[in-house]
Order: sequence, then C-alpha cells, then structure tokens
Amino acid sequence: MSSSTSSSRGNAPLFLASMAGGIVLAIAAASLAPESWIHSGPEYGMATAFEDHIEKACADRLAPGLLIIGDSRAVAGVSVAGVRAAGIDAEKFALGGSGIFAGWATLDRLIDCGVRPKTVVMAYGTSHMIDSGAVMERTTNYDLPKGARAGHVYAMASEWEDRTARRLAYKAASIVGTEASLLDFVLMRPALRTVLAEPPLALQHHATSESERANFTANAGDRYYGLANGTNELPEEAAFEGGIRAINLHASEAIAELGRKHGFNVQFYILPVSETAKAELKPEIFAMAEEFRGKLDAMGIATLNDAWVLPDADFGDPSHVNARGRIKVTADFLRRLADDASLAKNEAPDAR
Repeated sequence: MSSSTSSSRGNAPLFLASMAGGIVLAIAAASLAPESWIHSGPEYGMATAFEDHIEKACADRLAPGLLIIGDSRAVAGVSVAGVRAAGIDAEKFALGGSGIFAGWATLDRLIDCGVRPKTVVMAYGTSHMIDSGAVMERTTNYDLPKGARAGHVYAMASEWEDRTARRLAYKAASIVGTEASLLDFVLMRPALRTVLAEPPLALQHHATSESERANFTANAGDRYYGLANGTNELPEEAAFEGGIRAINLHASEAIAELGRKHGFNVQFYILPVSETAKAELKPEIFAMAEEFRGKLDAMGIATLNDAWVLPDADFGDPSHVNARGRIKVTADFLRRLADDASLAKNEAPDAR
C-alpha cells in the first residue's frame, strides 16, 4: 500500500468531519443570523413590510370594503391610493412573485385572525394565472406561512403541489416546521453563500432592506418595478412551458370556499400585457389564460375582464406598468368594480 493511499484514507474522516462541521455552522448561521443581513435588500424589505401589514390588519381586525391580493403586477398596476381616493375602503396584500397559492395563504391567515372583507379581488398577470409563482422560496422571501395557520398551509401545499420533491418538503414542514425540516436552510443557501463570500454585502443588504421596508409601508404596497418610459422586451411568460399548474386551481377553489363560508364576494382581475408581449408571446399563453378564466367562473369567482393590452410606452419593464400605465390600470379596475353594490365610489379617482 502506498503512503499516498494510506494518507488519503487517514485524511478521509477529517475531511468528512470538516464538511459536517461546515454544514452545522451554515445551518446555525441561517437560523440565528438576522435575515435582513443575508437576503438581498429590496425583496426582503418588501416581504417584511408585507408581514407588518398582515400583523397590523390582524391586530386591528380590519373589515375593509375591498381586499386585493395579487402579484407584482398588482403591486405596480393597481394603486390602492387611487382606489381609496375613489371612496372605497381598500387594503392591498400584493407581493412580487407571489402566485395564487401565496394569495390564498395570505387570505387564509387574515380570515383566521378576524379580518372580514366585503369583497376580495384576486389581481394577477397572465404568468401567475398559469404558473405557480414563488410559493415559499426563502431566497426570494415569499415564505408567507406563519403563525397558527402555517402547518395547515404547508399541508395543503404538499397535497396540491405536482412536483415530488416539493411535496415531500412541504409535508415535512407541515409536521415539524421549516427549521427542523431544514427547509429554511435549503432555501436560504444561495443568499447565505453570497454573503459568506462577500461579508460587506451584509451591511448593504440590511440598509437596503430597511429603506425598502419603509418605502413599501409608506406607499401602502404601491411600488414601481420599472421606471422606464416604455419597453419592447418580452415578459417572463416567454420562458413558460407546460400547462396550467394544478396548485393554482386548488388555491382558487380554496379562496372561493373562504368567500362562501365567510360571506364575501370573490372576483378576479387580469393585469395587462404590453403590445409587444401580445404580438410576440406564443398564442398558447393567452389561450391558457382564457381557459383558466373559464374555470374560475365555474368556481363562482366573478372574472372582471379578459387578458388585455396597453401600449409599450405604458410599461417600465417587460412585466410591469410605469406611472402612466398605473393611472390607466387603476381607472380600468375601478370601472370594472362599478357593478359591485357593496362598494361605495366617488366619480374621479386620483390613481397616481
């Protein structure tokens, strides 16, 4: 036996022990370190402001005339300030990347803590009508299930999810929580790896996060993602493959059931796409959006509109409207709500 082979065998336990020690330290860092220092600032700042909003709504036991849940296109496009200016008592719980499942998880938690809306509008772009969006991905900070309903939400995710690995992860989290199941650590690894490689980023992340948290809160969840005066690039739908994700249908059915049980109307509003997107995306995208819209009608969810288009000049990036586009979207949104007798309205909204 060569000395090199013997040396390699002798070093193997040390190597494995070092690896195990590194994993333990990384898990400890992921569990104990303040997350605002680990995650990239804008996303985590918005997520923490979103969580603050949920907690305050629960503490105040709000009963808004209108409660909006949605994705980033609803964040950018439907101005809650403009809706309130039209005389409607409105609250918006929309967060970038969050699909319909995340919207249900938010609504389920709000209803459980005593929030009682008269009307709920699900506001999503065509991408999240068919794709699941960020469900609970720590790296982008949409780990929405918290509090007494977290176990139930993860249990539903394990039943509705069609990807085996995620089904198993969500089931484990529903039983023992996200830390004991290591779900927190697994989903945080990319962000943690980045900060460990460049420690000064932690300070930058924290500062940006707190600034974004304050901004998102001050603007009641209204935020622009793109500030350009137009774009001719394609949105995220261009990369989508496959059909309508089953989790979207299950979550929509669950939202409709909450409405029936607690006595509120449920409606669905589709955010617009650009002229370029309409012209160049595969027609199948819009066919699936229309198919999904038809399924909502069968659930008892009133669809307010079809997929629609605004000029490229009204978009600040391929997916999100700019300030000019927000005025148009909010005005259209208010017109669509005109037949809802439970909502009091004035004539001219200020949708800025």
